Amino acid sequence: MKALQGVEGRVEWLEEPSPGCDVGQVRIRVAAAGLNRADLLQKAGLYPPPPGASQVLGLECSGVISEVGAGSSWQVGDRVCALLAGGGMAEEVVVDGRHVLPVPEGLSLAEAAALPEVYATVWLNLFHLAGLKPGEKVLLHAGASGIGSAAIQLCKAFGNPCWVSVGSNERLAYCEALGAQGGVVRTGDLDSLNDLGPFDVILDPVGGNYAALNLKLTALDGRWVLIGLMGGARRNWIWRRC
Repeated sequence: MKALQGVEGRVEWLEEPSPGCDVGQVRIRVAAAGLNRADLLQKAGLYPPPPGASQVLGLECSGVISEVGAGSSWQVGDRVCALLAGGGMAEEVVVDGRHVLPVPEGLSLAEAAALPEVYATVWLNLFHLAGLKPGEKVLLHAGASGIGSAAIQLCKAFGNPCWVSVGSNERLAYCEALGAQGGVVRTGDLDSLNDLGPFDVILDPVGGNYAALNLKLTALDGRWVLIGLMGGARRNWIWRRC
């Protein structure tokens, strides 16, 4: 099969052996794959896949099941999307059937390919790890990102007012159109978030200089979930746009 790999900072289509389909697994004929920050970092040689995972790019995909391993309840011909450890940017991929979801009604395969990674990340971090409850206030840093966009919509659906920090007024308007209550532009005064807080849950992919700010903004019994270090691991590092 043909597959897309990162090679010395660029991407190339390469011939890869077709993986076997074992017990509980399914083979998906890939229609579309999502592109995430992790893929870009892997292409640049900065984020190698975990041991045993595919070297092929792609953490999520959609397509049609073409083979079903023993013990799986999926059927050949099912339209699905899947969360992967890698391998989505290929003609086909084999994945544990428990990591597969049916394509939601009304969505195309191309649209469904962008669902698993961001929505699973948001669900895990906001609702499982942070234990977000209806009515609690949420702050989303990088609110116009893929994760932020998904988080705004889930907060709206589950009754959680949310605010954002973003990079421009255009991105703030985008977030408000998705359902955010408001927010601030980070090139301005981030401390103005104090007027909007405190927040019960903060979802932060930045780290770095945001640490002290988050501590001030967190409510009593609040939860600050750090999911990335785009601003560096140390507080005195300068935030950089990636």
